[in-house]
Amino acid sequence: MSVSFVALLRGINLGAKNKVEMKSLKALFEDLGYENVRTYIQTGNVIFDNIVYDVLQLEHALRETYGFDIPVTVRSKAELEEIQQHPIFLKDQVYVMFLENEISDDQQTLLDSLIDDEFVVWHRRNVIISLSKNYHQTKFTNAFF
Repeated sequence: MSVSFVALLRGINLGAKNKVEMKSLKALFEDLGYENVRTYIQTGNVIFDNIVYDVLQLEHALRETYGFDIPVTVRSKAELEEIQQHPIFLKDQVYVMFLENEISDDQQTLLDSLIDDEFVVWHRRNVIISLSKNYHQTKFTNAFF
């Protein structure tokens, strides 16, 4: 039985940089054996079904096809639904950052000490943030992690 996943490709289609056509991206995933592949506009988000996935295989195939490194993060449909059920989503400005690895206890202690008017939840490999200010004014951007 296959499972639905979302592959989040970072750093593509940003203005004129790192252009990736969604039609060729879809074909690449299909050539790698993934099923029911679809892309979401020009975001680099790829939805697919399979029993398993291999991030290293995906990143290697993307590098070979497009000529530049494209970091990939994958989440299952079940993981995304679990995140969406978190009570923090009752607030107005909520953002989720998807990390490759879980935050260590030492990192969490450091991050906890930096929180002021932001509410941050570490949920496995995901950081869920509720902000009282604009996202670009927070300390907790992707660059922080």
